[in-house]
Amino acid sequence: MTESIDKGKEGEDFVQFLAEKAYLKYWCFANPMDLDGDGKEICDLLILFYDTAIIISVKNYNVNGNYDRFIKKVIGKSTKQLFGAQRKFKQRGKIKLRHEIQGEVEFDTSTFENVFKITISVGEDFEHYDFVDYHNEKGIVNIFNRETAEIIFNELDTIKDLVEYLKAREVLLQQNIKNVCHCSEKDLVAYFVTNAREFDPKLLNNFSEESKLLKGRWENYIENREVILKKLEDENSYFIDRMVKTDILSMQDGELLAKKFMTMSRFERRILANNLYDLVGKYENEKDFLARRFTVFNGVAFLFVYYPIERPQEEIDQILLYAQQLYAYYKNADQIVLLAASSGLKQWKFGLFQSTEINPAGEKYLKALSEQLGWFQNEKRSESIIKEYKNL
Repeated sequence: MTESIDKGKEGEDFVQFLAEKAYLKYWCFANPMDLDGDGKEICDLLILFYDTAIIISVKNYNVNGNYDRFIKKVIGKSTKQLFGAQRKFKQRGKIKLRHEIQGEVEFDTSTFENVFKITISVGEDFEHYDFVDYHNEKGIVNIFNRETAEIIFNELDTIKDLVEYLKAREVLLQQNIKNVCHCSEKDLVAYFVTNAREFDPKLLNNFSEESKLLKGRWENYIENREVILKKLEDENSYFIDRMVKTDILSMQDGELLAKKFMTMSRFERRILANNLYDLVGKYENEKDFLARRFTVFNGVAFLFVYYPIERPQEEIDQILLYAQQLYAYYKNADQIVLLAASSGLKQWKFGLFQSTEINPAGEKYLKALSEQLGWFQNEKRSESIIKEYKNL
């Protein structure tokens, strides 16, 4: 019995590590207990972020090559647990959980528009296994083995990227419940991420035959020069993740700003980080120079500022406040997300500015301030096309 418990804990720890690395511990609930209900464990891992709930059951069994036993011991048990967790979400308007960082948190379960159920089997693997467990009335359970889970959580390491894949995956596999898949899940992942993040109609409507053509796609993907270059390009994007994890979430009321960044895909975070890196690189050799760049990205207004590290911090903070006020006014933005940095990114600052209604006196003040600073006199507009994979 002890060995079974240890194996189970080992499997749960493996999945928890992958999830917290990709989606940050702040939004991952390990072994969550239903505090206001029956007090029992809901599932092995729960990821809750904005409108998304991902319910995960982890199993770690060795069934000695017996697939029927695998279905019973792994899939059957896991599906029962996941449908039970789903039932709690549907039947209860609110659910209270305890989190290691957040403490006790209550959620309105009606806000979770995207609910996904995942079984992860980290024990004995089979070359061919069913990718889903589907029940007409209760819905679909996604099934990953150890390798699949590791690839998906590493390759799709933002909630947005993961949700896009799970949605497309469920449509594909539910439409082809009785059809044989002739490729591996990792081949499907490789196809999805290089095919504009979708499964095209040919694969949807002729799954068995088209999946034969995808066999070996993953190996070709990881060896492709453009994919290697893409991953190098993505390195800057992890600046956003680190900043959220180490700086923003530790702030009072930092969760709202953190969510502005963490709703973005990996590619979007790359674009965001590169704007700051480019601005710093362009002006860091200029003495006592302050530069600004403004963009609206996915409906969110971002203000990037390069500031001279030599100036007193109080002065820089005041200038950054002016900048947020002025850009909110002149660009008619309800909110401004600020990202500012000094030479070599030795320092960086961030913030979320919420604009308010401005009276005539306020307008007069802001116009006078912009004239005093010499801003908005000769703005330059630039456009660029950025591809996630340059030649794929």
